[in-house]
Amino acid sequence: MMKWQPRKKAYFRQGVALQYLGRHADALAAFASGLAQDPKSLQLLVGMVEAAMKSPMRDSLEPTYQQLQKMKLDKSPFVVVSVVGQELLTAGHHGASVVVLEAALKIGTCSLKLRGSVFSALSSAYWSLGNTEKSTGYMQQDLDVAKTLGDQTGECRAHGNLGSAFFSKGNYREALTNHRHQLVLAMKLKDREAASSALSSLGHVYTAIGDYPNALASHKQCVLLAKQSKDELSEARELGNMGAVYIAMGDFENAVQCHEQHLKIAKDLGNKREEARAYSNLGSAYHYRRNFDKAMSYHNYVLELAQELMEKAIEMRAYAGLGHAARCMQDLERAKQYHEQQLGIAEDLKDRAAEGRASSNLGKDRIAWKIQGQCHGLGIARVAHYLLRKSVCLYSKESPHCVCCVFPWSLPAVNHMVFPVITVL
Repeated sequence: MMKWQPRKKAYFRQGVALQYLGRHADALAAFASGLAQDPKSLQLLVGMVEAAMKSPMRDSLEPTYQQLQKMKLDKSPFVVVSVVGQELLTAGHHGASVVVLEAALKIGTCSLKLRGSVFSALSSAYWSLGNTEKSTGYMQQDLDVAKTLGDQTGECRAHGNLGSAFFSKGNYREALTNHRHQLVLAMKLKDREAASSALSSLGHVYTAIGDYPNALASHKQCVLLAKQSKDELSEARELGNMGAVYIAMGDFENAVQCHEQHLKIAKDLGNKREEARAYSNLGSAYHYRRNFDKAMSYHNYVLELAQELMEKAIEMRAYAGLGHAARCMQDLERAKQYHEQQLGIAEDLKDRAAEGRASSNLGKDRIAWKIQGQCHGLGIARVAHYLLRKSVCLYSKESPHCVCCVFPWSLPAVNHMVFPVITVL
């Protein structure tokens, strides 16, 4: 018995109705789903184009569509649907973009290069939706297409994406393998930006596995590349990364020197977000040094900048740092207040990972209260510091390329070969 297929008229009517309701992304998804069932339907294709031109994406989509008309590709359902899908992705309509882009794959094309572009877009869409398994699958297909076409630029990009995906899942071996491939290809292509991205990513992977000499070498090479390219923002961020690695190695003086250079460049650039990141790094460094008063002063700078910028995510991290410092200063009531503010912002932002960190901090505050009541002769600062050493407090979720973390202890280093310094690309 044949499985019933929805008729094209149903999709067309659904698309028109959703468009009338102002749900433009959903309307485009409905038209695309219909074309996946019946690619030859001119009614659905015209309906989709009209809906796209009446949507808020018109300004960005119209020039592309005019180019398609000149190339006589405006009647190709695969091309039109894939272009609309990528515009939806750019506009942040990730769910609708997945529906539209997967519809494009169902419609099909004989062009491997065009299929590769859809694989790449789908990997980004699923990544944004938090579906790492689907995202990684499309990244791998994107890589396979790039290899088949001999497209080294695409291959370099795909290896970088796969490396980041494996890193997020804690698969550091695969992350290292992919970022090393990314670096080799970037050097062949003489692409400094891609090489810098690969080296920075390698630095983060090496930090995660405790191989601090290689982590430091990778970030130092990034600083050299940034100076060669006169990219001061990248230089500042990599100096911050170097400082975090120095803290992990127990080298406080070099860590502070890096973070102060980071701060100076941020101020020279007038980049207040980067300035906040540098202050946060300095607060973490002085926390490691157990100079909690100075740590709090730096975290207060972060808080002031966050409130000036009206950036809740930065404000949340400032409260986390202030709470840690207050707890280690035996001021448990104030620590609790700071961490409650951290939790409140996390809940407002609907950031589940941040909620977990804030709840963990409040739990540690309560444990410290209990221990303080039971252990009269034991300094609460020592107890709280011991509890803090049990976790790495993440301060830089917004930027995977800048580590702003407290590393309260040193892990054993893994013996890997240090990459040679890249001087010319």
